[in-house]
Amino acid sequence: MADKTTDMIPGLELVVAADKNMGIGREGDLPWRFKKDMAFFRETTQDADNPVVIMGRKTWESIPHRFRPLKGRYNIVLTRQSDYQVPLNVGLAQSFDDAVALAKTMGDRYFIIGGGHIYGLALASPDTHIVHLTEVDAEFSCDTFLPALDGFQRVWWDEWIEEGDHRFRFTRWVRP
Repeated sequence: MADKTTDMIPGLELVVAADKNMGIGREGDLPWRFKKDMAFFRETTQDADNPVVIMGRKTWESIPHRFRPLKGRYNIVLTRQSDYQVPLNVGLAQSFDDAVALAKTMGDRYFIIGGGHIYGLALASPDTHIVHLTEVDAEFSCDTFLPALDGFQRVWWDEWIEEGDHRFRFTRWVRP
């Protein structure tokens, strides 16, 4: 295990869970439900004075209504639909660059939380420096995948956690 206290580099951060094949979703939903991973997600994305989460429309719609918008974070929904309706306290952007620009006016720490296409845009962006990856030690039947973490190095990982019939661990990857 490496040192978890690695200095956080300002910029965009991805928060994602993936199986052994980098699968992250199936039919618009998570292929698993781990309570400790959900708690890790919540703690990570709220660990700032003014955290912002950026997500695609399908990710937004996959969040149960009672949890939308995600509390304690400014939510930005990225969609090409110019007439898409979101609550007044939620940001709307039609391009990745517009979402990032809005995030920088609304908060101090910026998290990309899905889906697959948005992760791809973020990983291609030079502004993305950190990936908080939950490594799921199993293979699921996924139809959405995380692009390769080319140029990133794993700098921290936790011990394996067992929940139900599966195990997973939290890791942090940085782009030097």
